[in-house]
Amino acid sequence: MTSTAVRHPVSAGRGDQSPGFQMEAFETFVRHAPFAAALLDDAFRLTAVSAGWTDHALTPQDMGIGDDFRRALLSPEDVESLERCVAFGEPFSRYRSIAVNGGEPRIWRTEFAATRLEGGRTQAVVITARDVSGFAETALKAERDQQRLKMALELDDLMVREYDLKTGEVYCSNTSPELERWCTFKIDPLEIVHPDDLERVAELVRNRKDGEAQVFEFRLNRDDGVETWVRSVGKKFLGADGKPERLVNLFKDITDRRRATEAVETLAFKDPLTGLPNRAYFQRKFQEAVDASELVGELFGLIMIDVDHFKDINDTLGHDAGDALLKRLSEMLHAAFRAGDTVARLGGDEFAVILRGLHSEADMMRPVAALQELLRRPIEHAGRSFSVSASIGAALHGDLDADPSHMIKNADIALYRAKDEGRNRSVVFTPAMRSSLEQRIELLRDVRAAITAKEFVLYYQPVIDLASNSVAGFEALMRWDHPEQGILTPDRFMAAFEDQDLSLKLGDLAFESALKQMRDWMDQGVEFGRVAVNISAAQFRSGRLAEEVQERLARWNVPCSRLTIEVTENVYMGWGAEMVADTVRALHKAGVMIALDDFGTGYASLANLRHFPIDRLKIDKSFVQNIEDAAIVKAVITLGSSMGMKVVAEGVEDQAQLDALAGYGCDQIQGYHFSRPMPAEMAPGYLERFGT
Repeated sequence: MTSTAVRHPVSAGRGDQSPGFQMEAFETFVRHAPFAAALLDDAFRLTAVSAGWTDHALTPQDMGIGDDFRRALLSPEDVESLERCVAFGEPFSRYRSIAVNGGEPRIWRTEFAATRLEGGRTQAVVITARDVSGFAETALKAERDQQRLKMALELDDLMVREYDLKTGEVYCSNTSPELERWCTFKIDPLEIVHPDDLERVAELVRNRKDGEAQVFEFRLNRDDGVETWVRSVGKKFLGADGKPERLVNLFKDITDRRRATEAVETLAFKDPLTGLPNRAYFQRKFQEAVDASELVGELFGLIMIDVDHFKDINDTLGHDAGDALLKRLSEMLHAAFRAGDTVARLGGDEFAVILRGLHSEADMMRPVAALQELLRRPIEHAGRSFSVSASIGAALHGDLDADPSHMIKNADIALYRAKDEGRNRSVVFTPAMRSSLEQRIELLRDVRAAITAKEFVLYYQPVIDLASNSVAGFEALMRWDHPEQGILTPDRFMAAFEDQDLSLKLGDLAFESALKQMRDWMDQGVEFGRVAVNISAAQFRSGRLAEEVQERLARWNVPCSRLTIEVTENVYMGWGAEMVADTVRALHKAGVMIALDDFGTGYASLANLRHFPIDRLKIDKSFVQNIEDAAIVKAVITLGSSMGMKVVAEGVEDQAQLDALAGYGCDQIQGYHFSRPMPAEMAPGYLERFGT
């Protein structure tokens, strides 16, 4: 209610009305008002009230007409406002909570307005009162909600940005001054998005529907280069015409949270050595590829990678060299595969790559070829240069009716095939490989059972010295006395020698059996010469082979001069070369004879042989039995003899081969021409009959 200046209109035939008459008119109006009203004079005295005022007891019960109204007010501020209203005509209003007739309290709004004479002096103050309980509750709730919203924004450090699409005006709350510097754009909202996140956010913006809220997370495009991550919730509000009229965004700086999340993810999903994703992350991305394949028929590939002879690298060059190799390999993988491919380290020397969005097998194998090319480059570490190779198995999910979850097993099967075929190669899975692997697994299971059942025995093949025409010794050869299939040669269970655990068990069994047999023959007075036992790469890995051999010889009371150990050239020249060399030197010094087996099938050179204590050089039977390789056989015999080694020819099966080798100057012969491998109990009789 505003103040009212009361003028004195001239009434025809009656003249001017007096102030007293006007006051009486006001009093009459107030008494008969159909709402709660009261009238005060210029001395603050209550002069009239309406029935509604009385009914609702809007003044104290002991206040009557003529009393000073100021004592009915609740606070000094109210008294001051009333005095200013009388003195200067300033209107004001107040809210009061009043319980009427013992009921629930109600909110009343009282409004004070002065009526003034022409000279400006206040004649009276008219007071009206309204029950505004419902409105007040709504207003108070809105005010509380506004306060809560403000508090929430402040506590969560949120900034509100409102953009009027019609006027172009921008409002930003001052909750986050740091964000306000960057989020007060008017034209293109994408101008604040970092270039690396721009395409992703732009796609989200294009797909946003009017009236729907959308969440964005992106980095700010800051000139100072400081990485700042922002989370924004944006929504366009529609006007009465159904068209967007306001764009409202909430911005929050999530840099700290993002860094904390990245730190957690680094611990949970990254390999600490190479920085590549780990097995847990690989499993997550693999499931995403499987889901995409099932939903939209996406073609994807899986690559499994194993470093060849990695354990030998660790054992011979040290774990720091192995770590350097793994780091270098991770760099090669990044270089060979696409940026969007998932390259992960599963553990040890196992790596895997998931390739999404392929069109053919060629798409999958192209980067594999690039990786194989990179692997041909030597790796430098601690002043040394060494080469490395890898076996790679690949599987492609091309049959939409097939279960893509079998991909890991399929790639593993292909990897096994790559190893079986000689390593340093890549193989793509075919269904026929599955049955081959199942047969391999079954064979290894049977071999384990056969070891427990003591079904493996040694057969002995004589080695003949040509100069003396005598038996120089025997080579101990493993046989499987199968209860159903009879005596099986090693080619029937070769997979067991490629399994590290079984290779160790079979090697241990062979060595222990040979020593026991030598002891028995010595006790029987059998002059058997020497017995040669094959030693695998797995047996060298303990680093104590020389000590173990001498301890066992002592335990069986067999002289070192009775034992020959045979080592293939691939073991001699492989990753464990230094360890093998140290071991054979120790054994040679102790009196054990050293033979280099299957010479010519690996990658040794005679120049390398100068560095190793080799007593016997055994020419592989593939050269002996091929007449076209006669020149090679002659050269090996001549060169071996010049280096002080006796040369043994394996696989001699007829007189013509024997005569040729004797003519070349070969020292010793081993093969079916003289005898097939025989059970131990037949050896004494053979020795007695030889030469007769």
